[in-house]
Amino acid sequence: MFCENCGTELADTATFCSNCGNRVGVDRKKNIYIALVLTFLLTGLGSIYAGNVKKGLILLVFRLLFAVLGVLLNIFFVFSVLVWAYAFYEVYKDVQIANGHANPKLLDDFNRWDQNRKIITILIALIILIVTVGGCVSLLTMDTYSPSNSNTHYYDVGSGSSSGSYSHSSHSSHYGGVDTSPNTIAKNDPDWYYDHYEYGDNPDIDDYLESQGYD
Repeated sequence: MFCENCGTELADTATFCSNCGNRVGVDRKKNIYIALVLTFLLTGLGSIYAGNVKKGLILLVFRLLFAVLGVLLNIFFVFSVLVWAYAFYEVYKDVQIANGHANPKLLDDFNRWDQNRKIITILIALIILIVTVGGCVSLLTMDTYSPSNSNTHYYDVGSGSSSGSYSHSSHSSHYGGVDTSPNTIAKNDPDWYYDHYEYGDNPDIDDYLESQGYD
């Protein structure tokens, strides 16, 4: 913390400046742990608590914007998670500035902390890192496969027809996360198979479908 009057560096717990006697730290001391919890709950809220309303609102808007765009494209969900993680670094600076530290630098400050505070900081950083990396990996590997024609038909061969006549009913077909080999599709959804494979592409499957009464 620094004295507003003369700029002398002071202990975080100081009430008066040791150089000029100016009263410091009163009515503006912000708790970093409260700020971190608020940031965890809602991006930008910690910065608002620390007094930087503009930055807090900007972070919140970007987080929400990327979350909405993520409905269309998963990569924007990743950006949303990254904004959430970045907000923790910004809230640290905002709290330090609110407490009188004119130019906070996390690494320099870290070197001056006692062992207990360093351990707590490392644990918090690891939690944020694990959540961030895990969230990004999950979003990037999320299965988004869907057939070009989701409204397909499945067919049951009529047991009483030697010519292979069949009945059909509409249903929604989605193959994400299951076996999508031609053999499986041909057995479960021959109509979709016909839409995506030519006769002769898979002779064994063609023979199988013909044996079941499909043309």
